[in-house]
Amino acid sequence: MGEDRYRDCGDDRFVAVGTRYRYGGSPKNALAHCREAAGADGWRPSTTAEGETGSGCFTESMGGTTAYLGVESPDDGLLHVEIVADRAGSQRC
Repeated sequence: MGEDRYRDCGDDRFVAVGTRYRYGGSPKNALAHCREAAGADGWRPSTTAEGETGSGCFTESMGGTTAYLGVESPDDGLLHVEIVADRAGSQRC
């Protein structure tokens, strides 16, 4: 269940939505579950200019732009999940 939900549409033509979820088990297992679920839903691991993949960053084409799905797991048992997209084409995670 979502703990803190938010959404934002900025003047620079970006949109962001996110939430934090409480999870049981280890942060490693929670992140592994999110990576598997993201891949099953069509999200692909984001790569850097050097070809490296980020462990909690995924991309998908949506509405003519690239959307970024970021997954972070802080130590307090909350998993932070955020989707950000903008028309400027900047990388967001």
